[in-house]
Amino acid sequence: MTVNQRVILFSAVSLLLASSAPAQTTTQPVHRWVDWQSGSIDGRYRFIENSDGKTTTDQIQHRQTLKIGFRIDEGGRYSLQSFVGTGSSFTGSWDPLGPGTGDPTWDPNVRQLFFAARPVNGIEFHIGGFGIVRGESTEITSFDNDGYMTGERISIARPAELFLDEIAVTAGVLGDLSTPNVFDRMDRLDDHNYTQVLAGKRFGSRVSASADWTSLEGISTLREAVRVETKQWLPLDAIRFEQYQRIEGHRGAGFGVTAERAVTGRIAIDGGYTDIDPFNGALNGDRYGPGHRVFLGATIVALPALTVTTYYGVAIDHDFPVPNKHRFDVVASWNVLRSLRGAGLW
Repeated sequence: MTVNQRVILFSAVSLLLASSAPAQTTTQPVHRWVDWQSGSIDGRYRFIENSDGKTTTDQIQHRQTLKIGFRIDEGGRYSLQSFVGTGSSFTGSWDPLGPGTGDPTWDPNVRQLFFAARPVNGIEFHIGGFGIVRGESTEITSFDNDGYMTGERISIARPAELFLDEIAVTAGVLGDLSTPNVFDRMDRLDDHNYTQVLAGKRFGSRVSASADWTSLEGISTLREAVRVETKQWLPLDAIRFEQYQRIEGHRGAGFGVTAERAVTGRIAIDGGYTDIDPFNGALNGDRYGPGHRVFLGATIVALPALTVTTYYGVAIDHDFPVPNKHRFDVVASWNVLRSLRGAGLW
């Protein structure tokens, strides 16, 4: 069976399994145990050209993701959370489909699996393999959206008592960059190379901010970010400013500014400018490499369950090699869960 045939089979089986629930939804037992949070099938065209003018990527890719939780108690205070998705690395959740550069692959993995406990309202514990908390920072100055780690986390959301809306403390291992399968990383629960303390706060209804201290491999980095809703006084819906300062090791700093605007109820655009220092590493979003960069994106809701997004970014004013001087993406994403819910099947 070819890779493309396996992709089609995987998608079909996913839909059949999901649509097998109607007989149960009327009596509710499956929802007592299963918390299906998201599920999508995506396709992407990606083009990348480096600063030498060489095309390094010109291909069509595919991705399938499933986020699902299993409740231990009826109230959902104790659960096992999972995230299954394609991709073979910390910064990559896409596999080549075949057309264009690169051989076709299909590499589904259980990328996250962790136990979640909420013994009292506003306090939650996680242990296992999970994603990364960013607050109001994005993958521009923080870690790639596809990233994962293994460890423990406590999150506190009790603003009436502690003023801050969110406090999150995380400790564990951020690494195994080419080992996305959580079952191959669980033996790292006793190891430690990553610590993060993050705080978030909303100010009124229009301003939200966060700040964190993160230590990775003994190198400390500070991050601050704020998002301001501006449509009351500007022809923009919101502006986000985020920055980081690496205060140990090879010191450096960077920032990103993003503006958002809804053109219609179905079309939204965003764009901005980033400045990432050349020693920041390659763990932030792979769209936003080192150097100065301007970017523009659009989101189009073509159908209730079908969204098309585009992105173009270009690096400017750099005096060192840049792996993605030009990058262009077009993504079509089918929200399988929304389709099934709309049809009354889940």
